[in-house]
Amino acid sequence: MPVIGNEIGLTLDQIMVATDFTPVSETATSYASALAKRYASKLTVVNVVDLSVSTQSEKALIGIPIDRMRHDSAENIEWVANDLETVGVKAQGKSLEGHNPGSELLRFSEYLKTDLLVIGTHSKTGLKKMILGSFAEGVIHHANCPVLAVGPHVKPPTEVGLAFGTIVFATDFRHSSVEKAGIALTFAQDSSAKIYMCHVLDHTPPDLTDSLDLQFKAEKGLSRLIPMAAFEWCNPECLVDFGDVPEHILGLAQRVQADLIVLGARRSATWRTHLTEGTVGQILSKSTCPVLTICTD
Repeated sequence: MPVIGNEIGLTLDQIMVATDFTPVSETATSYASALAKRYASKLTVVNVVDLSVSTQSEKALIGIPIDRMRHDSAENIEWVANDLETVGVKAQGKSLEGHNPGSELLRFSEYLKTDLLVIGTHSKTGLKKMILGSFAEGVIHHANCPVLAVGPHVKPPTEVGLAFGTIVFATDFRHSSVEKAGIALTFAQDSSAKIYMCHVLDHTPPDLTDSLDLQFKAEKGLSRLIPMAAFEWCNPECLVDFGDVPEHILGLAQRVQADLIVLGARRSATWRTHLTEGTVGQILSKSTCPVLTICTD
């Protein structure tokens, strides 16, 4: 997905989708399939056998027999690949295994030089999330390529050749915001989409003058993220709001009936991202459209 100066170009040569064969993963796979069709991409479907919950013995009281897990993974991957072929998408399947499924998935993604990683997320919250963690958020905060996350409230795409007609791009102006805006604009240009560039301030200054000044500066900052060439094919709207960040982003996406939300994600030094309920996690758990995240240091 190169963005060079004012030139915006989108290439998705290699798409990879992770699946655990649940309904949420099926929806994620349908998005990956539709994108692969639209961009003539190579599609790889991956399942990771989680060795941390496996056992070597069929008689063990705790854990799932590893041979059964390997057999089920290989069989289900073959079914998914065959189903994709029936709708005209040629896909290869791959079963992996490891004690940290997210880390294993990203290792293989880097080996394939993936342009886009698609994942489904059950978006656990509260105590369940703290105990079980969040595979999707761990991947999002460590991936070297953009990640399209499909949450539990997202319906499968209705179009055969997927196009995102309305896009919401939210930024906090940190960590390569120009690059992230460029990726959002690549999808907007390709689909001739309406794009809303937004920034949410999590506190409102008590003084009205200070509030208006912050709003003006933020609107100018959003405008600077848009290359001049982009104005030839789109009329982006720059919106600044005050209050709860996830709530306002989700509210905007609902009002404009967004097909895609694009967010930045901060790279994490550990895989314990499930101990906090950050902006990305809150949006994933409630969004009715896919969320594209770009992770930077």
